[in-house]
Amino acid sequence: GAQAKVWLAFDPRLEREVAIKLMLPGQQSTDSEVNRWLQEARSVSRLTHPNIVPVFEADVHQQSPYLVFEYVAGPTLAQQLVADGPMQAAGAVALMQDILSALVVAHANGVVHRDLKPSNVLMDSSGRARVMDFGIAARVSAAAANQDFDVAGSPAYMAPEELRGEPVTPLMDVYAAGLVLGELLRGKPLRVGKHLNTALRLAAQQPLQLPDDLQARIDDSVR
Repeated sequence: GAQAKVWLAFDPRLEREVAIKLMLPGQQSTDSEVNRWLQEARSVSRLTHPNIVPVFEADVHQQSPYLVFEYVAGPTLAQQLVADGPMQAAGAVALMQDILSALVVAHANGVVHRDLKPSNVLMDSSGRARVMDFGIAARVSAAAANQDFDVAGSPAYMAPEELRGEPVTPLMDVYAAGLVLGELLRGKPLRVGKHLNTALRLAAQQPLQLPDDLQARIDDSVR
């Protein structure tokens, strides 16, 4: 990614494979940036759930912060979609139940993911969805409710209020989950094409219109 590289590593003490997320050189220029990057560990450390990839350790080595996660030996949901194409409604809904279960726990602990998308969901060997990468997660509390947050996330999955730079709420993750569900059923993102900026501007102002090819694949209950 733009900020970090993830390595598969072996923990000799506990004799297990782990994933190490290391900030790329040049990213760790100030203490505040390092602290913000380590916010991911603080966010995930509060969350214990079978559908969330846990963090084992967080530290800084030679001014380079790193996070150690459970290694999930499976593809991302994005990779699975490329390999298998659109999902049937029953399978897509069951998978979304895994993702939503993770969000329920995160939101109950005051954590908003802010970057939910298929590439941030891993599929483990049992077919269970595991949400990862809380790198830009925000803590939401009564004290923070009126604060301004930087616009962050992946544009194709951002809620209208997020595109407008409004304060972070759990509903932003719910909106992203809806876009992910649509992508599972369609086989490709709902916001695509050369004119993404135009699509985002409309998304900030108008209700989302489901693409015709998706409408043709789903029934009224799923719609």
